[in-house]
Amino acid sequence: MPAIVRTIDQVPQRQHNEDRLRRADSWHRRGEKATSDAEKFIFLWISFNAVYGAEVATVDFEENSRERDKFGTFLQNIVDRDEDGLLEEILWGKIPALIRHLLENQYVFMPFWYAVSGSQRAKNWEFQFRRINESVSEARRYRNVRGVLLEVFLRLYTLRNQLFHGGATYATGWGGKQVKDGARIMECLVPVILEIMRADIEANPDSDVWGLVAYPRINYDQE
Repeated sequence: MPAIVRTIDQVPQRQHNEDRLRRADSWHRRGEKATSDAEKFIFLWISFNAVYGAEVATVDFEENSRERDKFGTFLQNIVDRDEDGLLEEILWGKIPALIRHLLENQYVFMPFWYAVSGSQRAKNWEFQFRRINESVSEARRYRNVRGVLLEVFLRLYTLRNQLFHGGATYATGWGGKQVKDGARIMECLVPVILEIMRADIEANPDSDVWGLVAYPRINYDQE
């Protein structure tokens, strides 16, 4: 049995940063070669998860508000370093219609599924749906990039769960349109997020702002 050479805190921050980008790039390149919307979305989500993923590898944004806050912090760090306004250009210039369709779709709104399952906390899911969509509309009016991105990725996370846990039919059924839209949104956002993070890490290779990767290279020859 291979020995554990290093624990996570013994792995240099520089390596965490390098591995984060290397892994994300590998899945992004695979996503570019995808032959279906479902494949593209899945590969691009893995790429995004590689740059977001922290040392706590299990994340449930809806159940754990602390993890949701960490997700929001990551997006805020990205927005703060987007000196050229690339994300704003995409959100308001390239994919506003896709975002609108995503937000109008109750099937990627997790409280809807809580209500379907009979959870009492989601009895007023329709009110939550309207209220949150109104807050996102306000964020869009005031060019609040982080506010829009957070809700977009929370909806995409629900779509991610549907696909990863077998909750949608491949390429057919009601899941087809939202998978297609999700893939297009990820196709626009993920490479820009990678570009922003890469520029920050190249400027400061030892930056600890991005945290520790979930599965570090504890052995020197590990990929």
